[in-house]
Amino acid sequence: MIKPRDYQIEALEALKQGRLKGAKRQLVALPTGSGKTIVAAYDIKRVVKHTGVGAIFMAHRDELITQPADKIPLVWEEATIGKVKAESNQLGRQVTIASVQTIQGEKRLQQLIDAQPYSLLYVDEAHHSTAATYKRIIDGLTEANPNLVVVGLTATPVRADGTRMDLVFKEITYQRTMLDLIEAGYLSDLELQQIPLNVSIDGIPRTDGDLKPSEVRRIVTKPEIMVSMVQAWKDNASPRRTVAFAVDVEHAQQLVATFVAHGVKAAIIFGDMPMQERRKRLIDFQSGKLQVLVNVAVLSEGWDDIALHDAPPLSCIMLARPTLSQSLYIQQVGRGVRPSPDKENCLILDFAYNSTRHHIVQLPHLFGMEELPKPGMKKKATGELPLKHIPSILAAVQEARKIDFRQPPPRAGFRWAKSEYGFALSMSGAYGFMVIRPVDEKSTEFNVFHLEPPQEDLDAKHEAAKAEKPSDQGSLFSQDAPQQTAPKKHVYKSEEYIEHRLTSKPLSFEWAFGLAEDACRELYETRATGRKMTKQTILDRNADWLALPPTEPQIKVLSRQGKTPKNRGEATNMITCMIVERIIRDRTPATKKQIGWLRWKKIPFEKGISKGAATRLIAQSKSTPPKPALEATPKDPKTP
Repeated sequence: MIKPRDYQIEALEALKQGRLKGAKRQLVALPTGSGKTIVAAYDIKRVVKHTGVGAIFMAHRDELITQPADKIPLVWEEATIGKVKAESNQLGRQVTIASVQTIQGEKRLQQLIDAQPYSLLYVDEAHHSTAATYKRIIDGLTEANPNLVVVGLTATPVRADGTRMDLVFKEITYQRTMLDLIEAGYLSDLELQQIPLNVSIDGIPRTDGDLKPSEVRRIVTKPEIMVSMVQAWKDNASPRRTVAFAVDVEHAQQLVATFVAHGVKAAIIFGDMPMQERRKRLIDFQSGKLQVLVNVAVLSEGWDDIALHDAPPLSCIMLARPTLSQSLYIQQVGRGVRPSPDKENCLILDFAYNSTRHHIVQLPHLFGMEELPKPGMKKKATGELPLKHIPSILAAVQEARKIDFRQPPPRAGFRWAKSEYGFALSMSGAYGFMVIRPVDEKSTEFNVFHLEPPQEDLDAKHEAAKAEKPSDQGSLFSQDAPQQTAPKKHVYKSEEYIEHRLTSKPLSFEWAFGLAEDACRELYETRATGRKMTKQTILDRNADWLALPPTEPQIKVLSRQGKTPKNRGEATNMITCMIVERIIRDRTPATKKQIGWLRWKKIPFEKGISKGAATRLIAQSKSTPPKPALEATPKDPKTP
């Protein structure tokens, strides 16, 4: 029997305690290679033995049910296990391992429901759970089993398309990051080698939260790019046993052909490949017959690499495709972190593309590290910081933890203002504000919020603004913006702003800024296209207009606060902070000190008063002079 590791024991205890408090939708976030299936196996064993009611382990695809089918008997040898996939329909067992591919059909799902009651449902790769197929399966099983506990397993609770995981899972019951387990020695250290490619991805559109695959393929399959990738592998990674991640089958085939032409033993593996052939490729790779296995959407999830016949361990991940998806990036990197006695580390061979528009996921900001240039080094013309070689992610993280949280990271491209509650960015009246807030005063993790004004009358306001100021010119990120003398417009009240939380879990410092800035770009692009709006350079922190003198309205507003801005950019940031801080204060409960002061002064206030409202009441009472005491009327000596 496999003995659980300390963090697996912690996860099991957290699941138990959560259920004692009534939790029925739980999420366990553990990195690839950490043994999530072992946690599930131990939990399933204790719940089924205690309740006498069966459990389901739901995998993403048919071929991925092999791993839980192999792992659960290592924990619970006598368990009866049934598989529900394709032609197999083994129902009525203590543990049913089913694939979403199969049970998404109405008939097969109903057969599963009718077979027996269930006490526990495990959803592997739970970041998929907000998809309609998953929700239909989960809702159907829950309706038939009202006491069903649903547990999600994932390497990352962040989705690229911004869909909130809490639509399915109400809490992250237990979480350990890849860095946590690297530091604890359970996962392999990482080495990074960034490789520059002379190609731009700025023109690539998005689909489902990531770059459109067909457009990426068009760029990365250029012969000179393919040769550059293979030569980079030979220079930096050979003879490491390597898994390369490609965009699609056509890209993978061309990459394999380029490897072979350069004398490297390589092969392709992809989802639609016949199962028997796919298994043979995996065995050839695991035995060392292949140096490089180029993968398309197969090895990101649910695959354990084990070196066979004294072959070298998997020690290189080649990311031959750019991605905006943190979830996908973590899964790909996670393929190589499984430790081995002969393995010093795992090399991440990452490629850098010229881009001022897309925030490509790469290893440094995945671990919350600042990409600080070395002394004397300059930024590239595109605004990107110098590429780097990181021999050890552990050593680099120690240095990165010295981040100055008082100013935006160097990679931030927009003019963020430091406010009382974190950082704020004004996107003009029609778009509202983007806000980055730390979890608490001592936290190094951040959440991202969009404070959006009401949109129902946006078109009318915009047309009125254009009529008053018709000569807008310049683009969103150029430096030739018009003067920011905005026309008169409606000033929204604090309570009118709609708060959208863009993070399903707190993010590292730099990653929070990357997510926020990408959201700004997408917001402008979507609305400018849909409403035929004119873009303005109001976000770029290097825009020329920031150095202009403050406008008269800015001076008037700030003078009442006793503030004198040096230029228009400083004035804009001051006003942004004033508005955002007021909005947040008006939504934050009043402090105990404020409540005590109001009660002491016998000032009436509503139950649940906000911090902002309490501040205004206190200020008003302090500015109001006390009523003069009534003078006593002299007593008439004749009056008794």
